[in-house]
This record gives sequence, C-alpha cells and structure tokens, in this order.
Amino acid sequence: MPLKHHVTADLLQLNKPLPWDVFDGTGQLLLCKGYVISRESQMQVLLAHGLYVDESLIRTTPLPSAARPSAHYDPFRLWEHILDELGILLRTVHIEPEFLTQMNSLARLVQMLAERSPDTALAAMILTEQRRYPIIHSLHTAILCELIARRLGWDEARRTSLCCAAMTMNLAMLELQQQLCSQRRAPTPEQRRDINRHPALGAEMLLNAGVTDEVWLAAVRDHHERRGGGGYPFGITSPSAEAHLIQTCDIFSAKVSPRAARAPITAQEAARALFVQPDGGGQNPYAATLIKEVGIFPPGTCVNLANGETGIVLQRGASANTPLVMSLLNQNGLSYQHPLRRDTSLKLYEITSVVPRDKVRVRFDPEVLWRNA
Repeated sequence: MPLKHHVTADLLQLNKPLPWDVFDGTGQLLLCKGYVISRESQMQVLLAHGLYVDESLIRTTPLPSAARPSAHYDPFRLWEHILDELGILLRTVHIEPEFLTQMNSLARLVQMLAERSPDTALAAMILTEQRRYPIIHSLHTAILCELIARRLGWDEARRTSLCCAAMTMNLAMLELQQQLCSQRRAPTPEQRRDINRHPALGAEMLLNAGVTDEVWLAAVRDHHERRGGGGYPFGITSPSAEAHLIQTCDIFSAKVSPRAARAPITAQEAARALFVQPDGGGQNPYAATLIKEVGIFPPGTCVNLANGETGIVLQRGASANTPLVMSLLNQNGLSYQHPLRRDTSLKLYEITSVVPRDKVRVRFDPEVLWRNA
C-alpha cells in the first residue's frame, strides 16, 4: 500500500459518502469509497480503531470541511460506543451489509481495551447494571476471553475469531436473555426450548450474514457443549478450545453480575465454582488462568480493609490478592471527600472481606476514579 495518511475526526462526516477507500493500520481494507457512516457510535468506533487512506488521494481529493475536534483515546467513551455499535449490529444482522467487517473492527477494539484499559474493562463487569444486560454480558465475556487468550499466547487472528464469537454467542436469544435477567422464576418450557436451540440457531444466523470463519462459527455453535458430553444442543464430547474458553468466561461473568433472581457472588466464589464443576472428568484448564488474570478481588469489587476502611478495588496488584484500593469510607463509616489510595500488600491495608456493592452507602463516579487512577 502507498504512504498512509491517518484519518482524524475532522476528515469524516456523518451521512456523507466516503471520498476514498479506508484501511486499518495493517493495510487491510475496512470501508470502500462511497460508504456512508450513519451513526455517531460507528464513527467513534472506527476512529478509535485507527483509519488510514492513500496519501496521494488525500492530496488530490477535496477534504470535507472540519466538523469536530480530533479524537483521543477515552476508554469510557470507547466502551459506550462499542456497546452501542454491538447492540445495533446484533439486532440488524439480517440487513447490515457491513456486518462482518464491523464485527471484526469491534473485536480489534476489544483487544485494544484489554491491552490499554484492562482494569477499567474488568470493573465494568462488576459494576454493570441490568439495562442492556445481553449486550454488556457478551462484551464482558469477550474481554475476559481476550485477556486469558493473550496470557496463553494465542495469536492475534485466533483471538479476533474468539472475540467475535464471544460477542455473538447469544445472537439468537437477545430478547429472551433480557427477560431472564429480570425474571424471578425458573425458565418456562418454551423458554428452555429457545435456550437449548440458541447456539445452533446463532451459528446459522452468522452463516447467513456472510461469516465463513469456522473457528468463529464453531465457537458460537458449541459454547454450551461440555467436554465428555452432557451439554447442548448436540451433546458432543469435544468442543473446540475457543468454545470451551467462551463457556468458562460466560459462566464467570454471569456469576459476578447482578440479576433480579439472585445477588452476584464474589470472583473468588465464581472461580471456585469453575474449579469444582465437572469438566470431562478433569479440571477446567482455564479456571486457574482466569483467576491469575482478573485477581481474587477484581477491579470494581467493594472491600473492607484491616484498618477499618471500606473501599473499591481500582487496579490489579502484583499478586492476585493485593490490588490497589481506593478507600471511600473511614473507620466510622463516613465518606472521604477525596478517596484515598491504599496498597493492600501492606499489613495495615490488607483486605479482610468483600462487601456487596449495595451495602456500601456512598456514591462515587467510576469514570472519575478510573480516569484519575
């Protein structure tokens, strides 16, 4: 590819045809000349991903008038835009002509978040609300999969397929998943039927949308199968490694997230459940790696400290049980005007227990805490 010119926000306009072909940093074609960007969320996702055009075309093609300031990396804004774009893509899979290209772009953005803002992304999993749960849960699963797969040394192409599969694993049951999130009774027979068939139906929907990546398709189709059998929809005994990793992260994320029918459990309890759950006659090979990656007290977890303070885990530490904490309440239960940083590897600030989020009677702005980390 000829010399590349980095595309900034002032060179793009909503609802206007692109005047050039647009590429990513590796030279892969992302958008063709004439493509119309119609959503602000799509604009932000593309800008965060990194866009480039042929330098000679920039010199010969009139530039659009400046419309907005240049973009800069903001993990919170990027997180919201990925959620917005993923929600739209999953609900328009039948009619979105750029579904495959955009899903791959989102997967690379998940990889960017996992590399540059892992603590922020993990905190979002703990602090999530039930609104948009199906979309948020899929993104959480993708983040966890990316973190673990990178630690295991999986190459980028394999991790991209994995992220795409994690984000689309529940494509065929989005509305049902939202119902189940707020439902306080067991699934009805009709709901159970739809649950059992959603992996195969989701893979079929992806195939119809133009997905030919067999790693992606198999991971979606088999992410509820179990080693040794006993899973669904087909009861196979040897699901792919990608499917097995997605299942592991899916279970972990669901257990630590709030639901109407139950309170979330701690990361330690969720990891323990993965260790003791039968897994083809052996131990889940990803459980230990998961806890090494996210820690016993992941970012977003509320904790009590040895000195009597109560705070929230901000960042993972050198070991799984010694994260950096921001103390929110003093020993008397009074809130600090400015939260205090505590190194829990020190005896005075050791974590003594986990506190349910709804028991911590203080308001805080996650964006302020993590931006100032």
